[in-house]
Amino acid sequence: MNYTIRRVCLRSALRVGLALGWVVALVPAVPSALLATAALEALAGLLASVQPYEVSFLGQQVASIDPIDIAGLRPLAEWSAGLADLGGALFWLLLALITLGGALLVLVGTVLACLLYNLLAAVSGGLQVQLEQVAS
Repeated sequence: MNYTIRRVCLRSALRVGLALGWVVALVPAVPSALLATAALEALAGLLASVQPYEVSFLGQQVASIDPIDIAGLRPLAEWSAGLADLGGALFWLLLALITLGGALLVLVGTVLACLLYNLLAAVSGGLQVQLEQVAS
């Protein structure tokens, strides 16, 4: 039996996109969250290790020079330290955010592919498939 797929239901594409989107996005989200967590912790450690320089003259402290303040990195240092303090919760938060973002991209891609197919099928007649009934 020959059939022609003239149109794909948008509701069906949404269901598939929602069902598979998070699964597809989870695979790259795990290493991405691990890498981002490690990078944020390394950045916080690096910025925390920068100490102010003490300038002294004849035994008297004349000035204190803080490279973090001079470079304008104090907000970044405080932000990264706050995130690094979250510890394992930071990984789970990043994992959830990356997975959600990836799932939304998969969902949008699925819907766009469905809409594109429907437009092309209206012009070209659609995809023809041959089905055969098999005794079970």
